[in-house]
Amino acid sequence: MRVCDPAEIGEAACARQILTRFTRRAWRRPATDAEIDRLMSFLTLAHDSGDGFDVGMKLALEAVLLSPHFIYRVETDPDPQSETPHRLNDYELASRLSYFLWSSMPDDELLDLADQDALHDPATLAAQVDRMLADPKAQALVDNFAGQWLATRAVETVEPNKTLFPGFEDALKTDIQAETNLFFKEFLETERPVRDMLDANFTYLSDRLAAHYGLPQVGSQTMTRVTLDPSSHRGGLLRQASFLAITSHPNRTSPVKRGKWVLEKLLCKEPPPPPPGVNNTVNTDVLTGTLREKLEEHRSNPSCAGCHALMDPIGFGFENYDAVGRYRTMDGDYPVDATGTLPDGETFSGPGELAQILKSDPHLSACVAKNMLVYALGRGDSPKDLCAIQKIAADFDARGGTFRDLIHVITESEPFTQRRGEALAIGGNP
Repeated sequence: MRVCDPAEIGEAACARQILTRFTRRAWRRPATDAEIDRLMSFLTLAHDSGDGFDVGMKLALEAVLLSPHFIYRVETDPDPQSETPHRLNDYELASRLSYFLWSSMPDDELLDLADQDALHDPATLAAQVDRMLADPKAQALVDNFAGQWLATRAVETVEPNKTLFPGFEDALKTDIQAETNLFFKEFLETERPVRDMLDANFTYLSDRLAAHYGLPQVGSQTMTRVTLDPSSHRGGLLRQASFLAITSHPNRTSPVKRGKWVLEKLLCKEPPPPPPGVNNTVNTDVLTGTLREKLEEHRSNPSCAGCHALMDPIGFGFENYDAVGRYRTMDGDYPVDATGTLPDGETFSGPGELAQILKSDPHLSACVAKNMLVYALGRGDSPKDLCAIQKIAADFDARGGTFRDLIHVITESEPFTQRRGEALAIGGNP
């Protein structure tokens, strides 16, 4: 849409209108008069060089896009070294909201509210969150947050051994990733508690994915919502091929990776890295028996036992699922033993029983809250966030435990609406 005609109102007046409007969107705030004046100098430079209005405007617009105010989400501190929290201004808050929920810049409505200094009003803020979640641009939260938290983006890089798993093609990978994204999206858009993701009795399938799972055809290559029979060996996040495939090796399952994923993604209990110089591979070719028996080497080695005693017993509970997520009862010539043990000693058999234990674990809410807060802020958590995360988790559960509840609690929280400087650092971090 044309902003103005320089022939009608004059080149200087038209350039100022264009730059004022463009910088407001590009920099996600109004530019100051001094900033517009500096950009106007490019028109003078072009004129002095014998070029016209269009060349001057091109230079000015390039300067806008090369500015740190466009490239970075700028948030300022009155005192960069002060650790006393202070409120974000409304333009900074508008950007936090839009990049959290849309992975994009604020729209005109957010900027207009920021002009009025209205976004810090709790009712206005809550109404904007609801509006933004109803917008198609909220699909970015599915693609990016689910991809980051659940690591579903890693499905694209999964390359199972083609001799062992010849049917695992790119189209199937697309469906596997889509299953988890659509599953997550339903929880984002409905009043289902997040905890129910662990044992939900539905999923999304195409004929291709149904065949991979050994389930009845759905009659379409388009992903279709399906209610699962209890005997299907499916249901819930932990029995989806996205999780099972990204936590496997190309030629076999990995109880280590699967146990580590559960600890990190659902309980936020990340095991320490292996000690320097320790060989953390297992030669599965020279030993007989199930993979479970072969991995006893990890727990018999004192250098490995500390961590693997936490991860492996959880991962063993998934051994009924092969490296591409298909159900099985045999590991080669040997029956699968899918019993597992959590760090507190509680035992389970298979992902179904594990899901029931995790649903009642108080660490689950805090871990989901921590992961979403990290995503919302675009930075890692710090010890200073611990109390805030605990409060967010408690409020999240108290309100109903849905993703919408969590998003509202996070956008109202002090870490999201405030920032602080960093002692002995220039500039500080949010």
